[in-house]
Amino acid sequence: MTMKRKLVWPLVAGLAIAGGSYFGAGELGLTTQAQTARPTPQPQSETVAPANDLSKAFRAVHHSMEDAVVNINVSKKPQANANGRTRIQIPDELRGMLPPGFDPDQLQGQMQNQIVRGTGSGVIVSGDGYILTNNHVVDGADDVVVTLNDGRELKADVVGTDPKTDLAVVHVKADHLTFAKFGDSDALEVGDWVLAFGSPFGFSQTMTQGIISAKGRTGLNIIAEHNPALAGMTYENFLQSDAAINPGNSGGPLVNLKGEVIGINAAIASNNGAYNGIGFSIPSNDAQYVMKSLIEHGKVIRGYLGIGIEDINHPAAEHEGLVESVRRAGFKGKEGVLVGTVGEGSPAAKAGVELGDVITAVNGKPFQSMAELRGEIAQTPPNKQLTLSVFRDGKMQDIKATVGTQPDTLPSVARAKDRNDQGPAVTDSKELGVEVQDVTPATARQYDLSARKGAVVTEVAPNSLAASAGLHEGDVITRVGRTDIASAKQFDDVISSAKLSDGVKMVVRGDNGMDRLVYVEKK
Repeated sequence: MTMKRKLVWPLVAGLAIAGGSYFGAGELGLTTQAQTARPTPQPQSETVAPANDLSKAFRAVHHSMEDAVVNINVSKKPQANANGRTRIQIPDELRGMLPPGFDPDQLQGQMQNQIVRGTGSGVIVSGDGYILTNNHVVDGADDVVVTLNDGRELKADVVGTDPKTDLAVVHVKADHLTFAKFGDSDALEVGDWVLAFGSPFGFSQTMTQGIISAKGRTGLNIIAEHNPALAGMTYENFLQSDAAINPGNSGGPLVNLKGEVIGINAAIASNNGAYNGIGFSIPSNDAQYVMKSLIEHGKVIRGYLGIGIEDINHPAAEHEGLVESVRRAGFKGKEGVLVGTVGEGSPAAKAGVELGDVITAVNGKPFQSMAELRGEIAQTPPNKQLTLSVFRDGKMQDIKATVGTQPDTLPSVARAKDRNDQGPAVTDSKELGVEVQDVTPATARQYDLSARKGAVVTEVAPNSLAASAGLHEGDVITRVGRTDIASAKQFDDVISSAKLSDGVKMVVRGDNGMDRLVYVEKK
């Protein structure tokens, strides 16, 4: 978060003109030039009036927001390893570039008492001292100090953090605070003016301007890239703008021309770590839900169905043949999400949701994307019942599902590789390019399987149908079409009689304990 500032004079020095004749061009010439000189003409007032009005609007918003925007400084001690020593975090590829004989690990002892410092931004959202910022600004901080526009420095307490949205709330005790109001981020349109506030590179009270460039940016993997344990459980629904956002802007507000907070600045797309014209902000409507839950509970309580989904019109889904199979079954809709995984014992499984279902609405309300459905479920209180509109087997039906409480992370099942504990004989499907075995106590130990019956994949041939469909060693095939698979032989019998040219759906349990739908088609 902390960057060393390098300031450069924006001019070229040292120009010289050879010879003296330039300055001695003649008094008559200079006098003539002076007599004919004139100032630059002023633009007509009616021409620049709209721009002046916009400048007035920008100034008004800045004046409105300046006392609500804060600078946040954090400090924390370096992380110690299992031996209690602090290791200098230098990537292996950079260690090879160090001078000969230099061992950075020798500096560990000197680093024990060093403090790591960082800076970010935030916005006061209530008169009693609550401040909204990014999780990555305060994550792991030992001390948080908030600096107000009037110069007051206040020690802050972290109320709660939400790594899944990269939001956090801190609190300060102070009188005479100015707090910002929230706007409706759903009402924004591409092209709307926005202003970004914060402390880029530590320069507090900086305002930049731009427009909304896009809405609903998903799939950026910004959060999970820094915390792989959250893969599949993060919430990305970013506003994209071209208002300049740089390191230090994190946690600051994105504001409309009404002086309302419509986003929290979170990330940039950049090749060099600095602003390249694309910034991402968390919509205010999403931020408010997270903020209220953090203040009331210290954490975010979300609804949960336990399914993996993807947009019905997503290119990846079409590539795997799943969308095509749904279309063949008669689905003609343009919007909806395809159920690709169903967690064992999850609320969705208990409600009867199946792999290959297409969910088109919740409580009769259609949605436009996977992100919209995930947000709807997440903001539904646990134990509340929902009605899911589902397309299955050529027709629409309603399914009642009781929402559960979302776990902190997805279950993870490590795969053992004990090759000395061999299972039963291998069944080979050459047409698919896959070898399978029965699920037995031996293979369950070998692959740490959560499934207790089915056909476990022990080998996948490169460039085979199985490989292109996404099958991996250690996957357990539990269903082919509508037939539950109890053994490797049964799998072989069903596959041998199936028409792969028509496409075959298989239910597969992966090494994370989740079921997913795999579609195999021989073209």
